[in-house]
Amino acid sequence: MPDAEQPVVPGFHGERYDSYLAGTEGAPPRELLMRALAILGPDAPSTALDLGCGPGREIPPMVRRGLRVTAVDPYSDMLRRSRALLAQAFPASETAAGEVTRGAAQDHPAVEFVQSTLEELAPKLSSRHYGLIHAGFVLPFVRPSRFAPAFAALRESLAPHGLLVGQFFGPDDEFIRGAEPDSMTSHRADDLDALLSGLEILHREEVNRAGNIGRGRSKWWHVHHVIARRKA
Repeated sequence: MPDAEQPVVPGFHGERYDSYLAGTEGAPPRELLMRALAILGPDAPSTALDLGCGPGREIPPMVRRGLRVTAVDPYSDMLRRSRALLAQAFPASETAAGEVTRGAAQDHPAVEFVQSTLEELAPKLSSRHYGLIHAGFVLPFVRPSRFAPAFAALRESLAPHGLLVGQFFGPDDEFIRGAEPDSMTSHRADDLDALLSGLEILHREEVNRAGNIGRGRSKWWHVHHVIARRKA
């Protein structure tokens, strides 16, 4: 469970937070991100935004791909976990000159950690900056009343030839059906058509079925998986 003083993200706190960590502990990086990294072209800048980075399992493959990563999460516990995982992925080593290269994530030159929600971060995003935006299962947890301006700023921060990779929940998702008013955002297929208009859709898949949270408890999933590219 997050520390008592941490901000509460609507729809993702308490038991749900714990269930996510338990169900995904030790899991590999998300397949959709790995697919995006494989098709990321040389024309996109080598800057990445990992939005809602969680325990950080997507950060090492982005760093290995040569990207400079801004890893964002509203929970300091998640950022601590990300730092620890990155330190394991890039342990301290001794150079030929006898100098020690520190592997701690806070000292890693390719990674910057920011504690923030998307709603708080959106006004600070630079236009046409990121070659890759990874929003792994985080956009549904943006409040509906703040989703439109937050997503507009996120989309504008995508550089030409850059990739947006992530998930949107559909209205049948168990979390959406049980959500408090103005706590979670869902999209039908036609909503997503409008939201992604003008982007080149490289991958789009809709899943509406029972499943698990990682290897943890079962739930009903209604998810749109998307990889989209901003044209030049």
